[in-house]
Amino acid sequence: MKPIHYAYQIAYSSQETLMFTYEMAIKYRNSPGVYVECGVAAGAQVIAMATGAPDKIIYAFDSFEGIPLPSNRDDQLPGIRKLKKWEQKSLPDAGKQVLQTSGATVVSLAQFMENLQIVGIQESNILIVPGWFENTVPFYAEEMPEISILRLDGDLYNSTWVCLQYLFPLVIAGGCVIIDDWNLIGCQDACKEYFTLIGYEPEYKFISTIAYFFK
Repeated sequence: MKPIHYAYQIAYSSQETLMFTYEMAIKYRNSPGVYVECGVAAGAQVIAMATGAPDKIIYAFDSFEGIPLPSNRDDQLPGIRKLKKWEQKSLPDAGKQVLQTSGATVVSLAQFMENLQIVGIQESNILIVPGWFENTVPFYAEEMPEISILRLDGDLYNSTWVCLQYLFPLVIAGGCVIIDDWNLIGCQDACKEYFTLIGYEPEYKFISTIAYFFK
C-alpha cells in the first residue's frame, strides 16, 4: 500500500489537510530546516511529510497518552464534548492544569512506530519526543536546528502556546506554520494572543479546518 493511502486510513484530519501537508513537504524538501509536528497521534501527517521529503529530519512530539486535560482557556474536552460555562470557569488557569490524559485520541508510541514501519518510513529520520509539550518542547528547543515546517496539532490553549513560544522563533523566513486546530477556541486564542504579544501579524489562509501561513 502506498504511504499516502495508508495515511488516509489512520488520519484524524481530512484528506485535503493531509495532502496539503504532503505538498508542503515537497515544497520545502530542498530548503534548510527540519520539519516538526507537535501532536502526531497515529502518524498520518508524519507519513505525509516523510513521503514528500524522504531525506528530511522530522521531530515528532506527542504524549502518546492522548490529549491532556484542558485549562479555563478551553471550551471543550477535545474529542469528547463541549464544556458547560461553569465547568470551564472552574478549570485551572492555562499552564497550571494537571498534565494527565483526558482519554481522548490515545495512540501509543508502539502503534505510531508500527504505522511508520508498515509504509516503510525511514525511522532514522524521525526523532520521536514522547511526553507532554510543557515538559519536552522547552528543553528540546534549546538545541533544535531551524525549522522549515512547523505543524501544531495540540488542540488546547496551553499546548499551542508552549509550542509557539519555543518553536516559532526557530522557523525560517518563508517557512510554513500549520495550525491544525484553528476551529478550537483555545487554540485560536493562543495563536492570536501569542502573535499580538510578539508584534507579528500572520497572513492566515485556510484549508478545510486548518489555518496556515508563511513566516
